[in-house]
Amino acid sequence: MEKPQLTVAKRSVGEWLSSLPTLFILLTVIFLSSGQIIHSQLLKIGENTWDEYFLLRGAGMVSEPTCNPDPDINQRVREVVEQRKAEAADDPLGDILGGSSVDEDAIRNSLESSRENCRNKWDRFKIVEEKVTPAVIMFRNIEGGVAKVVSTLGDYKRLLLCLLVMICAITATLARHHISLRPSRTKKDHIVTTTAQLIANASLLMSATVYRAEEVGAMASGVTVSNFYLHQFWIAGFALLTAASIYQLIRPPKDLETGGSWPKAFLTIPLYSFMSLTAAAQFASQGYYHGISVYLNMMMELSTLFLNLALYIWIGMLLKQTRLAHLVFDILRPWKMSPELMCFVVLAVAAIPTAYTGASGIFVIAAGATIYQELIRVGARKQLALAATAMSGSMGVVLRPCLLVVIIAALNKSVTTAELFSSGYKIFFLSLFLFFIYSQFARTSPARIAPFTEALPKSLKRMVPLMPYAIIVGAILVLFSDVLGRQLDEFSAPIILPVMMIGILFYEKLSRHLLHLFTLFLVPMVVMSFMGIWEGYQALTTGQVPVGVSAAELEDILWGEFWRNTFLTAFMVIHYLVKTGDQDPHYQPEAGVSEKLEGSLRMATNETTGHIGALLMLMALSVSTGGIIERSGLLEMLPEVFPSIWVAMGILVVTMVIIGMIMDPYGAVILVNATIAQVAFNNGIDPLHFWMITLVAFELGYLTPPVALNHLLTRQVVGDDEVESAKLSTGSFFRRYEKFLLPIATMLTALLIVSFLPLVSDGLHEWLFQKIQSGG
Repeated sequence: MEKPQLTVAKRSVGEWLSSLPTLFILLTVIFLSSGQIIHSQLLKIGENTWDEYFLLRGAGMVSEPTCNPDPDINQRVREVVEQRKAEAADDPLGDILGGSSVDEDAIRNSLESSRENCRNKWDRFKIVEEKVTPAVIMFRNIEGGVAKVVSTLGDYKRLLLCLLVMICAITATLARHHISLRPSRTKKDHIVTTTAQLIANASLLMSATVYRAEEVGAMASGVTVSNFYLHQFWIAGFALLTAASIYQLIRPPKDLETGGSWPKAFLTIPLYSFMSLTAAAQFASQGYYHGISVYLNMMMELSTLFLNLALYIWIGMLLKQTRLAHLVFDILRPWKMSPELMCFVVLAVAAIPTAYTGASGIFVIAAGATIYQELIRVGARKQLALAATAMSGSMGVVLRPCLLVVIIAALNKSVTTAELFSSGYKIFFLSLFLFFIYSQFARTSPARIAPFTEALPKSLKRMVPLMPYAIIVGAILVLFSDVLGRQLDEFSAPIILPVMMIGILFYEKLSRHLLHLFTLFLVPMVVMSFMGIWEGYQALTTGQVPVGVSAAELEDILWGEFWRNTFLTAFMVIHYLVKTGDQDPHYQPEAGVSEKLEGSLRMATNETTGHIGALLMLMALSVSTGGIIERSGLLEMLPEVFPSIWVAMGILVVTMVIIGMIMDPYGAVILVNATIAQVAFNNGIDPLHFWMITLVAFELGYLTPPVALNHLLTRQVVGDDEVESAKLSTGSFFRRYEKFLLPIATMLTALLIVSFLPLVSDGLHEWLFQKIQSGG
């Protein structure tokens, strides 16, 4: 990229117009989610501090009751009776319908009930007036203010997602950062890819304009249209995106090479442009000109999940600015493992951060370059290193708290996240085992590992530099769990993980002494937690178990707290008492990684902006591509009932693999849920079994051409020249294409086992896809 020509306050105009708004939106999303947690805790604090706080919080906001608490019941009964008799006398049908008689007892009971309700209102009002204090008013104002801000901003999540997509998409366009099968290098590449983007963006603009006109007509007919205001933002965003493409076409980059070929230039067209052009042509042929925008609007229905995905991308870029990946590899170096064994260990370790970054290739962007370099350092073949780097971004797709699993559970009620993750762990270990087997068959040198007596002491010693990170992570987890009452899970991870990453960056880039602040917070919290454990133990021994929890559940909670506190105590003791010196001699500053806090946050956000634009545009247009497939009737050609469950399984597996190969998994999940899922259920395939097959099929799709998203991201972080240098002109077919064939062999075998083997054994099916009953 060319260096920006215009700067303001030493920051490029792009940073002011794209990165800063993106940061503001991401922080707003975190505030919205954490604000709900904070408000819940404020309500608990209020109720624990003041009796009947839920009444007191209405002080000054509830007017004085206007009813009479002591009416003359006898007088009121006589008045009502006389009124009823007068009304009956004036009613010509009163005698016929029997309305002339008046039930005085019923009237008296009704008046006495009204008097009781009135007295209760006055009692509540007097309680509030007597107990309310300035402290209550001040606390109520804070709690109410948080609630009002959170509820107000919560109504505009769709707008936040719309703005985020548009800002980041424009940034990705100007930075030439959209995902394509090959990068644009030559003048011919630039002409083809920019022209295609211009036509695609113009078609999006036309679709949004037509969609607005359609909804204007619908409103004129009396139809209620929700969120109509969003149309203006979509139209403005696509207009700016089209203008950005025109600017790119008029002002090409100066570093373009000469030469190239026109056929290869078509491979530089971004995938979202292909999808947009295909969808626009298909919808236009049906006279459904606003079809793309209709399906984009469906994406808005899942705005919370896609905003969380943006947070996961930011988490991944913040992770890239830390030294965590280098420190983890430092622990592995003393074992001197053979390349294939090192790849196995790397995939096992990388699955965890992959799951915590949304399993959408974000981890490849964040740590792919480090993984590739470390594997090359231990002697791995370039083809093997590329295969492992690509797989590192997909193995965690079935692990907690992967966002893809959360979306599946959110779209349908047949499975829960707990069930999906429970089966996911078993399938993850199966996939990992299969990779180990295939990689050992593919090895070119004997397997090796250093003796335990030599490697273990060195490896344990190199774990000491990780203790500060464990203390910071532990302190933030304790803050959320013990103070804010929110555990780390698939729903809270997008909120808690950015706080962790920022805490780590403060420690690394600002001052190492900040660790003492985390320790000072953690020590009393651990002490109080141990005291709480002792009180819980006393409750267990005396049988005074709190209401709402069983003795077994309380025991599990206490043991979990005990082990958490034990590990946190061990981390602090090791850090402050064990001195090992610098254990990371290989660490060198990387390009795009700042040694300063402000630079790290700025670079992480700059990268996040481009990646959000590239990924969310791809996902948005994947939803539209799913709409094409859905409206084409191809999937409806599948019979509702197949001759046997084996035939149904085979056809569905092939269908989902094809979908996974050409679509982004998030858009593919929406399509599969709307079309294929019910076909599977009608043919006797268990919902949990079906969705686990779907996840493995998508995991295979991440790694399989023609798209092979993780390989494209690997090329992006490793470098085109390095990937080109890995190509072999000699050797067997497997050796020349090992970076594709090894991952495909692993995941295809896993898919076949997960799909068909449970059909043979009911016991295996029951164990692998165990239903979990929700408590309560």
